[in-house]
Amino acid sequence: MTTSNMVSLFSLNGSSGIPIYRQLIDQIKQAIRMNLLKPGEQLPSVRNLASALQINPMTISKAFAQLEIEGVLLRKRGVGMLVAEQVEGQDISAELEQPLLNFIKQARTEELDDEAIITLVQQYLSIDNGAK
Repeated sequence: MTTSNMVSLFSLNGSSGIPIYRQLIDQIKQAIRMNLLKPGEQLPSVRNLASALQINPMTISKAFAQLEIEGVLLRKRGVGMLVAEQVEGQDISAELEQPLLNFIKQARTEELDDEAIITLVQQYLSIDNGAK
């Protein structure tokens, strides 16, 4: 996947209250679950991705390091960061996928853009996490 294609996977919101590196981690994991990023696929270099997303390279490094610790990404000397083989059972179930698609469709009919939809979901996730 080219850097420009990779950039289109991300919608980072600096004013959401969620750190950029955390948004990046979550969105990379989501792209993997949705098979937009496949096992063995190489990610752009830290420098290239930071430049394309117009964020600090240390933010990318922090996100990549965390994903490597979690086993989501694999660092290969001389190659860079690759998507690691994923444990089976991480695909989105049909029971979850259909309501999600319905939610997105409804949000679009209410003229919400991608950033507004993501921010809305992140806000509700924060509320849910606070209740636990």
